[in-house]
Amino acid sequence: MAGLFGLLLVSTIPSYAQMVDVQPNRAEAWKKKILIQLASKKMFPPGASGQGGAAKVKFVIDRQGKLISRELVESSGSELLDTAALSMVERAAPFPEPPTEVGDDRFNFTVPVIFTKQKQAPWAGGQWPADFVAEQGKVDAKIRGICRGC
Repeated sequence: MAGLFGLLLVSTIPSYAQMVDVQPNRAEAWKKKILIQLASKKMFPPGASGQGGAAKVKFVIDRQGKLISRELVESSGSELLDTAALSMVERAAPFPEPPTEVGDDRFNFTVPVIFTKQKQAPWAGGQWPADFVAEQGKVDAKIRGICRGC
């Protein structure tokens, strides 16, 4: 009986591990989750190869993580990239719900979406590098010199 009482006593006393908050700033962790979710939905538009820039998108979500609105605050200079930035926000919805200690009903975020210039691969219609073209010309000339009419 004494052993049972000791077990009950020990189980009702909170341990130090239970009292320590593992994540001291849950609001910052929540914001980080939103940024990771956005980044996972970023896509470079196929028709924009050779273009680059940064667009700023402002969006509003509610307590359930539902996207309320989104708008382009700053253009990248390319309509394709701007559209891709807005589409990224739509694809990322719904967002994680905020922690209880964050008291608002709506949350505004403004994020930069950076698109770096991408060159189209030669086999997809892009240009071959000049040094490769010159070297390939030399190889072709040697082959034609060795194998006449092959």
